[in-house]
Amino acid sequence: MVDTKVLVVDDEVDFQALVRSWLEDEGYDVYAAANGWEGLQLFAEVRPQVTITDIRMPAMDGFQLISRIREISDAHVLALTAFGDTENTVRGLELGADDYLVKPVPKREFLARVRSMVRRTVPTGDVPVEYRDSVVEMDLLTHEATCRGKPIRMRPTEYRLLTYLVLNGDRVLHHQELLDKVWGDSGGSLDSLKWHIAALRDKIETDPKKPSVIVTFPRVGYRYVRT
Repeated sequence: MVDTKVLVVDDEVDFQALVRSWLEDEGYDVYAAANGWEGLQLFAEVRPQVTITDIRMPAMDGFQLISRIREISDAHVLALTAFGDTENTVRGLELGADDYLVKPVPKREFLARVRSMVRRTVPTGDVPVEYRDSVVEMDLLTHEATCRGKPIRMRPTEYRLLTYLVLNGDRVLHHQELLDKVWGDSGGSLDSLKWHIAALRDKIETDPKKPSVIVTFPRVGYRYVRT
């Protein structure tokens, strides 16, 4: 249990305090935030093994927080909310939550879910919060990006794709890996991947018809060439 960090993100002060007391009694090192934006900043700072987040919050809701966390980490996420309908449950899981509980939740069940996540935790090292090379600079918290010093605008999927490419620039990424990591269960296709690669090349390549930054490996995948 030593050095097991848990982040609780919830704007309900009383509930946050209750959950925090449960976790601290179990010996976890607990951090707390009142909204998604504070939670994301704290996540990057303390690198918790488990994040427990409410869904309805100001200044970035839980869905957005889950999505942002998944762009930079595989750490476990438990969505804890008053919403009990199937649509919200499925959405939270599709965005990358590992588990989903509806308030009010019994203490024993809650702690059992957290313990299960902690047992499955694999150390992942530091969480990157920015990327920089001679072509692209990215702030992975604010989603701001520049190319050769000029701001570039990207659709959410384009941003997720470029993030995965730059953080794995030491290897060729297979088509299926990119579809799994960037599109997940939302059902991306090879045609969609090619379209988004072309859109990124239009924004960052000096000559999109002769790409030198996002390089194609025919019938295999793509590699981002760090410079």
